[in-house]
Amino acid sequence: MSTPSRKVVITAFGDVSNLSIVQTTIPDPPKDHVQVRTIYSGFAGADINMRLGRYPMQKKAPLTPGYCLVGRVAKSGPNCSQFRNGDIVACLTVYDADADYANLPQKYLIPVPDGTDLQQATALITDWSTAYSMAINTAKVKPGQKVFVHGISGAVGHAAMILSQRQGAKVYGTCSERNYATIEKFGATPFTYTNKDWIPAIQKIGGADAIFDPLGFESWDESYSILSRTGHLLGYGGNLATLNGQAERSVLWPTVKLLLKNLYFWSGKKTTFFYITRDDKNFKPDLVKLLVMCRDGEIKVPIKQVFNLEDIKTAHESWSKTPGIGSFVIKVSDP
Repeated sequence: MSTPSRKVVITAFGDVSNLSIVQTTIPDPPKDHVQVRTIYSGFAGADINMRLGRYPMQKKAPLTPGYCLVGRVAKSGPNCSQFRNGDIVACLTVYDADADYANLPQKYLIPVPDGTDLQQATALITDWSTAYSMAINTAKVKPGQKVFVHGISGAVGHAAMILSQRQGAKVYGTCSERNYATIEKFGATPFTYTNKDWIPAIQKIGGADAIFDPLGFESWDESYSILSRTGHLLGYGGNLATLNGQAERSVLWPTVKLLLKNLYFWSGKKTTFFYITRDDKNFKPDLVKLLVMCRDGEIKVPIKQVFNLEDIKTAHESWSKTPGIGSFVIKVSDP
């Protein structure tokens, strides 16, 4: 039996005029799938790049975006007994979260602990899981190290700052001047990306031991130049052109160039292109840890702004313009 459902559709790649909200129906969940009623969906650079047709290996339009969600179980399909109707779950969906309902593989659903703020839980799924995996599992940030974060006031950047500080690192990073005071309150040192004064400043103190850079292209070359003698540069995304309103540029060659720097084995430096995936063996246990930390108040996830589903065009237009720190979320329904 089908269920009425609204969903966002990217009808063609381009500006926000290509976003529509349509009324449709969703069938009952198939075998090994669970139907979830979305409460909040995440919103980040991936949504912008999907709308522009720039996200790596993405589906062709038309498609429904929405990289992650928190919602309540509505129906369980055949061979599914792990959850009961009404249970609150989190899921990294990649697509389809910007909808009233989504049929999702049961194996990717993660219970949200009672008492967890659901907006914060939504931001944990992609933004904080990305930062956690980069800082803790990949860069293995240690006490006393120097960490540099591009976009330190952004969703992933802020999470990388907090998690690195929890490991005992000193954190530096780039952000808009309007966010300097907030970043300084967290104990980090901000720079303006376009000034490039961060390059000599970090080189002067011996370089950064870990760098998290979502910009790509020329920024990865600049970031490599400020690594310490044994530093690790983690590139993720390729948002420089999108943020600057530039024409589309392929991130393929810059990514190859980034990884080829590992051939300089005598340098002691290392580069990684990071890409979050729900199939990674660490993804689920890492998200479970983050959810518990959030519930217990060990971390506080700042939410920059909440948009209703019907305001999805405004969310896309506001992504790089809204002051403050933290994550965007889309409210789809009441809890």
